[in-house]
This record gives sequence, C-alpha cells and structure tokens, in this order.
Amino acid sequence: MNLLAMDYLLPGAAGAAQDTGAAAAAIHAHLRCEPEPPVRLRRRFFDSFEWSLYRAGAALEEVVTDQHRELLWQDLSNYGAILARQATAAEPGLIDDLPPGPVRERVEPLLGVRRLLPMAVLSGSRQTLRVLNDDDKTVARIWLEEMRVAVDGGRSSVPLPARLRLAGVRGYTHETETAAHRLKTVLGLEPAHAPLYLEALAAAGRRPGGYSSKLDYRLDPAQPAEAAIRTILLDLLSTLEANIDGTRRNLDSEFLHDLRVATRRTRSALSQIKGVLPQAVVDDFKARFAWLQQVTGPVRDLDVYLLDFPRLKAELPPSLRDDLDPLRDWLAAHYDAEQQALARALEGERFKTLLRDWRAFLEAPERNGATDARTPIKAVADKRIRRMVKRVREEGRAITDASPPEDLHELRKSCKKLRYLMEFFQSLYPADDIKGLIKQTKVLLDNLGRFQDLAVQAEHLRETAAAMQREGAAPLDTLLAMGALVSRMLEGQQRARQEFARIFAGFDSADNIAGFERLLAAKKRRAAPAEAGA
Repeated sequence: MNLLAMDYLLPGAAGAAQDTGAAAAAIHAHLRCEPEPPVRLRRRFFDSFEWSLYRAGAALEEVVTDQHRELLWQDLSNYGAILARQATAAEPGLIDDLPPGPVRERVEPLLGVRRLLPMAVLSGSRQTLRVLNDDDKTVARIWLEEMRVAVDGGRSSVPLPARLRLAGVRGYTHETETAAHRLKTVLGLEPAHAPLYLEALAAAGRRPGGYSSKLDYRLDPAQPAEAAIRTILLDLLSTLEANIDGTRRNLDSEFLHDLRVATRRTRSALSQIKGVLPQAVVDDFKARFAWLQQVTGPVRDLDVYLLDFPRLKAELPPSLRDDLDPLRDWLAAHYDAEQQALARALEGERFKTLLRDWRAFLEAPERNGATDARTPIKAVADKRIRRMVKRVREEGRAITDASPPEDLHELRKSCKKLRYLMEFFQSLYPADDIKGLIKQTKVLLDNLGRFQDLAVQAEHLRETAAAMQREGAAPLDTLLAMGALVSRMLEGQQRARQEFARIFAGFDSADNIAGFERLLAAKKRRAAPAEAGA
C-alpha cells in the first residue's frame, strides 16, 4: 500500500523525450534503482455528459497496459489521490457494464442511468524505477511518464509536460522522504499543482462542468424584454443541440429527456411570454416545436417503461412478477424500430431546417414592433407570473370531488407554465424568496403529475396488452399480471386524487400567496460596486 504519492513536473519542454531519459540517468546517479521494462499505456478519464463525477470532486480513470486494465477512483481535491481501484475487462459504459467492486460502489450513486463517456484520452509510455535500500528491498517506486492528450476528436494530439510520480511502500516512509528530497534537489522538480485529469482537459481545450440542463440566467431587470427572451431561448437551443448526437446514437436515456425538456421549455416560453416577439414568428415556431415534441414521444415512453420495469414488477405480488417478463421483452423488441425512426427524424431536413431557421431568427438584429419588445424584462416577468398565479388559483379552486380528470390535467399544464416562468426569471428576484415559491409549486406539480402519469400509463398498458394479444405475444398469465398492474396504477391515481385538496390548499394558503405578492413587489437588490483598483 502506498503511503506517499507525489506528482512532479519534469523541467524542460513539454513531453520531450530527453526529459525522462535525462531524469532517469540523474536518478541512477543519486539513488540505488532497479529499472523495469518500459510499458506503453493508455489512460482515459470518464464522466457522464453532465459531469456528475467531476461535480462531486472525483475522477474515474481507466489505465490500460499490455499486462492489465484497471479502474481508478481519484479525489480531485487531493491532487488526484487514488481512493479505490479494481481490475476490469469491460468497456466502461452504463453502470451495469462495470464489474462489482470498490470503484463501482462509488460510481453508481452518482451516475444513475447515464453512460460513462471518455472526457480525456491520453497515450504514452511509463518507465518504472524501483528504489532499493542496502538490503536490495524496494522502498519506493518512481514512475516517469510521457503522455499526449487527444484533441479534435482524436484526429491529433498535444504533448503534456513529462511527469514523475514517487510512491512510497508501507514501512519505508523515512526512505521515501529521503528519496523525495534528493529528487527535488537533483532534478529541480516542480510540484504538479493540478491532477493529470485537469491538466489534460485544459490542454485539450475542454472545460469541465461545461454542460448543465439547469436554468441559470443572469438578467438585468431593466434589460429590454426582447433581448432577455432571446438570451433565454438561445440557451435552450444550445441545450437542445448539445443533446442531439447522444439522442441519435441512443447513448443513454437522459439525452432524449434533456432534449425534450429544452423543447418543452421553448414552447412554454413562446406561449407565455406574450407581446415580446412577433406573433407570426411565435405561431410558426410553436407549431414546429410541437412536431419535435411529438416525434420524440414514442421513444421516451418506452424509455420510461423500461427504466421503471423493476419497480413495476415489485408492485405485483411475488407470484405474478415473472409473468410480467414478456411485457419487457415486447417493449424491448419494439424499441429499436422506434429509435431508428427517431434517428431518421433528427437527421432529416425538417429538423435541420427548424434549428437553422430558429437560430437565424434568434441571432438576427432586434427589429421588432411587438408591444412589449422594449419593455423592461422585470415588468414583463411580474405581469406574466402574476397572471399565471391567478390562473392556477382559479383553476384549482374550481376543482371539486366531481371534477373530471381533464380539469386536473389543465391545472397541471398551468402549473408547469408558472414553474417555467419563475425558473426563467429567477435571477430578477431575491433568491431565497423565489426558490421557496418554486419549491411549493413543484409540490403541487408532483401531485398532479402522479395523477396524470398513472392514468396515461394505465391506458398505455391496456393498449399494449391489446397489441401484444394481436401479435400472439401475450400469454394469459402475462395479461393477468398486466391487468393487476393496471389496477395498482389506478389505485395510485386515486390516492393522488384524494391528496389533491390538501396539497392545493398549501399552494393557495395565505402565506404562500403573500409570498408571491412580496416577490412581485420586490426590487432585486444589486451587488455593491467593486472599489476602484480592487
């Protein structure tokens, strides 16, 4: 076990071959060392598309040599210190592709359903020197590495500064410290101030944590509404575009999910932020984005079922669970055809034209005669949020025990619009105030979502049972299990319906509505200007 592991940069030109050769000669002159044969190695650092490991302060590295292939779990806050390692023979991908072990245990809660993607790919060589004491026992190891990092999608590479790593051996801390002192004195070593991973990302021109689907705008309250809305819509377009390739290649289900959320938010912005953009443009693109939402729906529905299948089975009595397996097989068998149809749509001219036309409009000079185009965005946001709160309250108060499900569905759509408005414009308001109101709105949305989703799932399951029966793919026991599952779904929907009045009362409470009034009356506090020369 290594008790001491320190990385240094060798002086000289980055990656120059003479760096490690000269360093090895100098080390031999001042330390008793036994060289091992040099090895070629490939190092790849993995993360999910939204950088979930990096955001948790960790890195996952795969090291491949002729002799072995292993995964290393590293602490980025401690210069890439290795906290866990395990051998692997599989290509990192979804969590089920990783073998059981200490690295998988750390990755799993952070990765979820996302796929591990190579964020930095390095290749090069390593020379190992075993530092010996007078008894010829190994007291430390020195690794001299020359690496290059791939850039431009692997079409070329750039050298990294040559590195030296000194690792101590249990029981020989003093000898390791002595060796470290000599190395720094003889070679003029510079400590590596950043882990190799971050150095490689910088050299490749990649910004870690550069993607997030979360809304995070910094709007000026006095900014003309049209300029602010274009900022929001351009960011949503960038999010949508960032997820096209992963959706088309079906890397994991979250690419399609994020693409659909960006589409839904775009449609909501076009519908709700009235009088800011030309109405003819709004009507045109609302229809075109509605088409995109439609063509991406079938694969997302299948994703939800397949991801949720273990929970669906667990909903049934143990004696019925295995009878549900033909449903999973049927869904999986139809998945490829739907995914191929989606990929064709995303590669088609209709979709490409939509993106091209939309970006051209959003980036065009602002020449707009809409009534609120020049109105300060804070005034527009106040007006739209106030109107939507009023609509949610009126629709919610009109719902009784006798109201049809359609009324709850309409209320859900209004709540979504309110939530999106608050999320779009949250930088215009005091953070603590608007976050609390968004949270309360989400509580109501969750209840309405459970009610609606369970109804849709139950109906979809009935339709699926009929389709399976027509194809001769549904044994009687499977149909009975599906019927039992539909019954459980409808029971869950009824529970959500029974909870609605209490949850809506929380949203419609005097305290919550007073919070909206304070929010819409408040002026956002501005940060104090920095002192000159600060």
